Amino acid sequence: MIQTAHTPGCPGHELVFITARDRNRRISRDRFTYLRCDTCGLVRLANPPEDLGKFYPNTYYDLPSRQRLAEIARRDPFKIDLVRRFSKPGRLLEIGPAFGVFAFQAQGAGYDVSAIEMDTRCCAYLTNELGISATQSDAPQQAIEASEPQDVIALWHVIEHLPDPWALLRAAAAKLRPGGIIAIATPNPLAWQFGLMGALWPHVDAPRHLYLLPSRTIVDSARPFGLSCIHKSTDDADARSWNRFGWQRLLMNACPEKWTERAAFVLGWALSAVMAPMDRRPELGSAYTLVLRKDA
Repeated sequence: MIQTAHTPGCPGHELVFITARDRNRRISRDRFTYLRCDTCGLVRLANPPEDLGKFYPNTYYDLPSRQRLAEIARRDPFKIDLVRRFSKPGRLLEIGPAFGVFAFQAQGAGYDVSAIEMDTRCCAYLTNELGISATQSDAPQQAIEASEPQDVIALWHVIEHLPDPWALLRAAAAKLRPGGIIAIATPNPLAWQFGLMGALWPHVDAPRHLYLLPSRTIVDSARPFGLSCIHKSTDDADARSWNRFGWQRLLMNACPEKWTERAAFVLGWALSAVMAPMDRRPELGSAYTLVLRKDA
C-alpha cells in the first residue's frame, strides 16, 4: 500500500488542509485529504488510494507520431535550453519522460540519453521510435541504482507523483558525477492560484499528486546529499504555461459536456492573460524550476 511521509527531520505539525476529488480526469468521486505542515509548508496526500494505478489509465498518454513529437519539441525549447545552460553534453537520465519530448531534445543536443518510466507503452515508444534505452519501473529510486553515473538527471513534473521523493533525491545524488546537475520542475504550493482556488486548483490533481513541495523543502533536503541550488525560477516559460493551464483547466473542470469544455479552454486562455500580472509576481507562479549541482 502506498504511503506518504512528512519531510524528514522537520519538527513541524501537520494539519488537515484541503479535501479534493479527481476533478481533472473524473476517474472516481472519492475524496482525498491533504495535510500541510505548519513549519516546512509541505502538502501531502494523507490517504492515497490502494489502487493508484487506476488513476493512470492507458489514455493518460496519447502517443504522437515522430513528426508530431518533433513539432512539439521545436515549439517548447525551454527545458533543453536550461539544461544546456548549466551542463555540457554527457550522460543524461530522465525520470518520468512520458513519450519523451525532452529526451528527444536532449538526444538531438548530443546527450547520451536513458530513461526510467512507469508506463509500458511509453517505454516501448522511447525504445522503438527514439532509440532511447528505457527502464520500466514505478520505483525510480530503486531503478536508478542500476544506471550508470550521470552528468544530468531530469525530473520534469515527476517528483510530486512519487511516494518517497526523499529517497529519490538521495539515489539521484549518489548517481550524479561531481559537478553534475539535477533539474526539477514541480507545482508550487505557494502559488497565488492555489491560495485563490484551494481544492479546486487543477495542480492539486488528486490523487496523482501525492505531494506539493515548497522549493525550500527540496533545496534543504538535497543539501545533505551534496547538492546545492544554483538556479530557481517561478516565472519561466514552464511556469507561465502552467499558469495558463490552471485557469483553463479550472473552467474546463466545471463543464460537463465536451463542447462546453472547448469553449472553456478558449475562455481560460483569455482569462490567464488578464490574470498574468498576479500569477507572475515573485514566488507566486504555478510551478517552479530548480537546478541543483553536486559539489565537486
